[in-house]
Amino acid sequence: MDLIEAYHAANAILNTIDFNDLFEGFHPYGFALYNSNEIIIDGKAIPYQEDFRGNTSILYKGKYIAIWNMEFDPVDDPEHLAYCLVHEMFHCHQCANHESRYPSDFELLNYPDDVENYINKYNENRYLANAYEQRNIMLLRKFACIRESRYKKYPSMVCQEWKAETLEGMAEYIGLKALRRINADKYNTIVNDYLGKLKVETDLLFDVRRISYFTGTIYFLCLEQFGFSVNNVFDSEQTAYEQNSIDITGITAEILPCDFIPNKYAELVKKKEAKVKEHIQHSKYIESHAFICGYDPMNMFRVGDMVYCSHFVCLNENDEIKTIHSAIALQLAENSNQTVVGYYI
Repeated sequence: MDLIEAYHAANAILNTIDFNDLFEGFHPYGFALYNSNEIIIDGKAIPYQEDFRGNTSILYKGKYIAIWNMEFDPVDDPEHLAYCLVHEMFHCHQCANHESRYPSDFELLNYPDDVENYINKYNENRYLANAYEQRNIMLLRKFACIRESRYKKYPSMVCQEWKAETLEGMAEYIGLKALRRINADKYNTIVNDYLGKLKVETDLLFDVRRISYFTGTIYFLCLEQFGFSVNNVFDSEQTAYEQNSIDITGITAEILPCDFIPNKYAELVKKKEAKVKEHIQHSKYIESHAFICGYDPMNMFRVGDMVYCSHFVCLNENDEIKTIHSAIALQLAENSNQTVVGYYI
């Protein structure tokens, strides 16, 4: 299926959805499918423009639209594509309603080097998945109990997790509600996959921004399953998790040992260090006085004062935006998260 066919197939499905029923006030937004050569928008083809990057929402000609890169993330199933576009349209809705509870991706790159925190987080995630699978609200309260203890130790960082859930988990929750109406079997397949992701013993646990996508989704589905209203007031300073907290009075939760975590985490750190070292060995160093202004948060990591971006980065050098479409290792200024003094490319 070419881009124009995919556009019309997805659009026909989107036209069957009651967006306001998914979330009060939500409505359809325009969307575009694109590759490196062309963009399909409003059912017509136009040449590719550099403003179209990733799968997200962008401001295009004064309006927020959802965009999907069919070259790097091809979706052949129109029903699945429609659900993905609802997710991105909800990002449009967040922007249109002045969403401000965005996670700081650069703070998340400085996530604490604390194995005990990861052990607690893994137990937390298992309680959440089991609460949904077993329809057991007591398990959800145990999940919230562990989350509260982690928040007390690392309030700023755990709040960044909640912000990621507010941004991505909420959008995915709304997208899945749409898919449930489109095709219940496909909805169940994805939910079961997410439940597995919360319990699998892999490096995903350490990718805090990415796993927040799944924890947020399953938490909101749990609330729905147990008959709670899911609140999300955009102009509130509270995250969606805080707006939908549950009572944990008198609740305790057992923390089970997780032998895989210390070894997996040490391996991951070594892997990241080796990746940066190899890149530097085969690259040219260029001095720069710049500020990171655009990036792919799902494909970047930090090692010491180096930030490695595997796909692209946008740098602001003296008010001129430079977009680099390749793997790059950025040398940060001392005590900085986004100021660049040079890069290896």
